[in-house]
Amino acid sequence: MSLFRIVLAGCAATTLAFAPLSAALAEYAPTIEIALKDAAFTPAEIHVAADKAFVIKLKNENAAPAELEAKDLKIEKVVAGNSEIVVKVKGMPAGKYLFVDEYQEDVAKGYVIVE
Repeated sequence: MSLFRIVLAGCAATTLAFAPLSAALAEYAPTIEIALKDAAFTPAEIHVAADKAFVIKLKNENAAPAELEAKDLKIEKVVAGNSEIVVKVKGMPAGKYLFVDEYQEDVAKGYVIVE
C-alpha cells in the first residue's frame, strides 16, 4: 500500500471517529440568529432549552453601531453598523431574560425565554 493511501485511510478513520463529537457539539450549542433593524430586534423573543449553552448571532442592519447587552446573561458586545457578531452564552436556568441595544435601550428590547 502506498504512503498516500495509508495517509488517506488514516484521515478517513479520524473523520469518522470525530463525526459523532461534531454532531454532539452542534446539538449542544445551537445558534439563534437575530437581526436589529431601526429600533427593533427580529425576532423579539428567542426560545432556548434550560441549562444548555447556545450561541446568538446578531446582524446589525443599521448604519450606526449597536451594543447588545443582557446583564443577566453576561453579554455586553458592540456590533458595528451593517455587521454581525457571534456571542456564546452559557446554559441558564428557566426564566425570561431581557436583552437590549444599549444605545437605544428604551425602545430596542427583546427576550431570551429559557424553558
